[in-house]
Amino acid sequence: MGFESAVKGTLQIEMSYDLNFLATLKTGTETLEDGSRQRITQSVLLKTGYSIRPWLAIDALFSYVKQSRKVSFDDQINQVGTSGLGDAVLIAKFVISRMSENVTELQLGVGPKLPLGRSDLSNKQNITLNADLQPGSGSWDLINWAYYARQFTKRPTMVASARIVGRFNGENEDYLGVQTYGFGNSIQIYLGLGDQVTIGRTLISYALSIGARNAGVDRVNGRELENTGGRWIHVLPAFSWHLFPNSIIHIVPELPLYSYVGGTQLTPSFRMQIGYYHSLSKKSEHKSNRLQL
Repeated sequence: MGFESAVKGTLQIEMSYDLNFLATLKTGTETLEDGSRQRITQSVLLKTGYSIRPWLAIDALFSYVKQSRKVSFDDQINQVGTSGLGDAVLIAKFVISRMSENVTELQLGVGPKLPLGRSDLSNKQNITLNADLQPGSGSWDLINWAYYARQFTKRPTMVASARIVGRFNGENEDYLGVQTYGFGNSIQIYLGLGDQVTIGRTLISYALSIGARNAGVDRVNGRELENTGGRWIHVLPAFSWHLFPNSIIHIVPELPLYSYVGGTQLTPSFRMQIGYYHSLSKKSEHKSNRLQL
């Protein structure tokens, strides 16, 4: 999450659809020949941001999550699914430098993840489902965020960027009614390079990013849980179509390059996000409007 900095009084809104398809079963770095398991997570994300001061902005992220898990064995198929409001994130962002005034932009952010989503949904047999199938985590978490971008002097439309997101997770103290559950802390790092071209009268942005994620193991009642945690590296080619100076449609596929999982887990086979961005401001800002990757 996290928008680029904007002039005071600017409201930024983004609505997007996120698809995460997991059908690759791994033990460590070894891919197992198994086509019997599949998991799909679909999310509708609403991200908003408002610039209160030139140096201060607030971003918020809300989600609706639908998950399904299918396991096939012999001629039988076991399938379970959940859906509901997901957790929300609020971030206070401090703008250290702005690209519209300098060739670099640096923002630092911090805020909570709010446990708005349910974490006690059950299956048809009225058995409470595991934490990884719940739309909410049931815990308050702390999110730390940093974004740095630098414009190339000889080609001002080209920008190199780096983004770091750290998540320190609390515990769901009412997991399955009698236990505590804590997802492993995680850190994500993205390094990207993007540019813009004009085709006819249409402005197109394109970028390529490399993302790395490290997640610690989950804990139940303070004990480490097997088959959780891991490290992932993926590549994200991104394309944006500027409908108007303040409206953008973007598509960001995410392709796995490397993964090491704790124990045996399903790991992402493919992920994609399609979104629409719009900004409202009383003042115009002389800069190329682009999305963060």
